[in-house]
Amino acid sequence: MSHIHKLVTYQENKTLKLAPKLTMAHVHPGNFEKMKVSLAAQVFSHSTASALSVLVELGFLPREAQTTAWFCKYIDELFDILNGRHYHAGLFRGSDNHIKRLKCALDIIHQLEFGKPAWKPVQSGLRLSIKSILGLYNDNVKEGSFQYLLTGRFTQDAVENLFSQIRAHGRPCPTAVFFRRTLRLIVLAELLHMDNNSSYEEDDSEQLLTFIKNARSRPVDDNTFDELTALCSSDEDAGLPDDLMALAEAASATAMDVGETSALYYIAGWLIHKEEKSVCCDACCAAILNNNPDARSQDACLTVIRTYGQLKHPSDAVISLVKKCEVLIRLELPNLVLSPNVADKIACVMETHCINLLPLCCSIGYRIVRRYITLRLHVYGRQQTKSIKTSGFASKSAARGALK
Repeated sequence: MSHIHKLVTYQENKTLKLAPKLTMAHVHPGNFEKMKVSLAAQVFSHSTASALSVLVELGFLPREAQTTAWFCKYIDELFDILNGRHYHAGLFRGSDNHIKRLKCALDIIHQLEFGKPAWKPVQSGLRLSIKSILGLYNDNVKEGSFQYLLTGRFTQDAVENLFSQIRAHGRPCPTAVFFRRTLRLIVLAELLHMDNNSSYEEDDSEQLLTFIKNARSRPVDDNTFDELTALCSSDEDAGLPDDLMALAEAASATAMDVGETSALYYIAGWLIHKEEKSVCCDACCAAILNNNPDARSQDACLTVIRTYGQLKHPSDAVISLVKKCEVLIRLELPNLVLSPNVADKIACVMETHCINLLPLCCSIGYRIVRRYITLRLHVYGRQQTKSIKTSGFASKSAARGALK
């Protein structure tokens, strides 16, 4: 865990992180954090492995950290194989690579050592689970009549999630009457969603009323864009800078290191992936995409390592636009966070001053900036919530008592 600890320490005070979900709670968990499946899944993930590999390539970590990155990625792939809940994640007769990986995992788990050379119960549990899945696959798919096997249906996640929801209604040790009444409320009201402080990982099975909770996104049409431009040209945006040259002079105070620029490059690729559907002409598509990226570039390091072949590489114009937007946000967001329509104001200012970076026919520059600002507002709000959070309690009972 020393390499992961160095990764968390490296990005702890940075806004743009290589592995945004990793915190000190993942490295030094408390008594309740140790029971959370989500924290373990976030440590042994593809994003953590990619972040470690990036820091190795940039020289912030020794080459030995590549072994830690490989192990995190291997456990992540093993976890996905053992938790397949969809058709494409099932084990078919032709899933030779998955079966080979499961058999290889038996040898790796057998050779694991935790501190002192001693056999741990977790090793027995993992080997038992893998051998059970292999046996079910041979009996039902390879030699049986089943077309595929969904390994995630053999877990007890559904039962754990249900019990977690019942306990979350106020009684850690519910009586039979309370259990029956709460179960009826959960079933009728469709309240099967996981609390953020729960010790269990959310099951990705769809609920009947999920579609009601999902708000439909409204596209920004030309009339809306004209209204926002008129709004941002009013006297209310007097606090925004009028010249981006001032941002360039102040960039030294908000300079990003190579790790943050690599994360920004990855985010820019996500932005054009989201907005590529709204592009209606070849000129705009060519202006935002980089079809011949430099794989040796430090900025593209995270994207090159994380991709399975589908991640987008942004053009230089998009990178320049997003970088200027990030500098503007770092300089002005603390002053504008309490003002109305802050995202629209910053987006319109960027559209006015960066008008020559991207074509105007599809308003692609405005759309990219608007989406990035929305993302940064969520990040900023999460940071502010974390900074004003009260100190933790020694137990859940003490925390519950403080809320009464």
